[in-house]
Amino acid sequence: MRVFGLEAEAARRRALDALGGWGGAYVLLLEVSDRPLRLRVGALGELTFEPGYYAYVGSARRGLAPRLRRHLRRKAKKMRWHVDYLRRGAEPVAAAAWTGRRADECALSRSVAALCAGSVPRFGSSDCRCPSHLHYFPRDPRPRLRRLPTPC
Repeated sequence: MRVFGLEAEAARRRALDALGGWGGAYVLLLEVSDRPLRLRVGALGELTFEPGYYAYVGSARRGLAPRLRRHLRRKAKKMRWHVDYLRRGAEPVAAAAWTGRRADECALSRSVAALCAGSVPRFGSSDCRCPSHLHYFPRDPRPRLRRLPTPC
């Protein structure tokens, strides 16, 4: 697992470059500050996100770095994944990546769900049978997320 903060641009760039062309699974940690955030999220409709932290679990078969770069980009982009909608109002604060074909997005999501205070139903899981791939934490979960097992 590679964990990296997103505060320093140069460090973020180095961390993403180190992923190379590897595929695998990742957790993107987003923060909703101050007050509840209401957003329309594709087919899920209008959702309210309480202040706190949201761990989004995803995967990229052929390139974790490009996928994470896309999620971190500020400029307008086509809304392709549920997390793209959330990015409109939530700030990324950290990410973790597991490389290799055995890195299982759904197993990782189950591990994160076991630690969280709640999950957003059907968010990010329209292509699998998981109840959710977005998990809520009222306080910063980074110390707990650093201890996640390899998802396989």
